[in-house]
Formats: sequence, C-alpha cells, structure tokens
Amino acid sequence: MSLGLAAAFLAPDPGHRQVIEWLEEPRAVNEFRLESSGNLFDNSSLQGRWTIISFGFLNCPDICPTSLSQIAAVSGRISPYSSVAFVFVSVDPGRDSASAVNRYARQFDATFNGVTGNEAELSRLADSLGIQFKVAPDPDASRYTVAHSITYSVINPAGELQGRFRPGFDADSFVLEFSKQVSSPRI
Repeated sequence: MSLGLAAAFLAPDPGHRQVIEWLEEPRAVNEFRLESSGNLFDNSSLQGRWTIISFGFLNCPDICPTSLSQIAAVSGRISPYSSVAFVFVSVDPGRDSASAVNRYARQFDATFNGVTGNEAELSRLADSLGIQFKVAPDPDASRYTVAHSITYSVINPAGELQGRFRPGFDADSFVLEFSKQVSSPRI
C-alpha cells in the first residue's frame, strides 16, 4: 500500500525542494467516527475547509510536541489564504481521553482540535491517509510503546486526501507553497 501511495504523489521539481507532496488526484478518506471532547469528529468534519491532520499521543516525549509547535508557528500565517482546521489524532486511546487530547492540542494553538477513538476507527482514518501506528503492550502494564508515522496529511475542502508533509519543514517555503495550492483553481 505504501508504494502505491508514494507513487500517487507528484515528483518535486528538481530545482525546487518541495515541502508538501501534493497528490496528482485527490483520494477519498475512509468513513470514520472519532470523538473530540464529547463531540463527534467524522468525515463531515473534514468538509468545507482545508484540514491538516497529524497523529501522535500525549505521552510522546519529543516528536509530537515539537511537530505541533512547528505547525502552530505557521497556522496563523496560512489562515489568511483559506479556512484551515488543524487536528491532532491520538493513537493511544487507552491512556488518552478525547477531552485530554483536545486540551493538549489547544496548548499549542487555541484553534487546534484533538481527537481520538477506538482502534478500529483510528485504523480506518489512518489507513486511508497512509499512516501507520502500533501500540505494543509491555508485560508490565504501566509501560508500553506507541509508534506512529510522523507525517501531516492535507485534506482538501471536499474531505479528500490532497497531500502530505513531514515535520522539520522550512516555514516560509511551506506558507508559500500551501497558499499557492489552496488558491489554485484546479482543486
């Protein structure tokens, strides 16, 4: 599946280091039902505006908070170009309640939304975005590991996967590239 997903993305222009991998053709997002502080978060939540989704978990010591900080730093810079929602999805529902995930996401930016759900629903969303995750219990119930893809998914206003990018991006290049794409008439 990952080879097919990778082949579906446009190759970057050799003279330009592309920050966002844009899909040549948008892909449908599987039906899913997650929760955010008592509210339903599903496919209809992705309609009508651009959405940037990242996956992680609250006990992540470094990558998740660093990635959320980086996207928070550009969120206000891209909002003038289009209505954009930012969603953090916890893949650790055993420890991360929907309300805790939402509070966590909003620590980085008051407009961010945090969601989670059961493993089957998380997998439906993750699979359609090409995201992998695994929660591995340790025989000592107080410890276990969580692994997940470190990639942001860009969802277009029709609720389809349109692109993806990884943390560590150049903020100025990201803002320029995103603003050009969202104002493009082809989407």
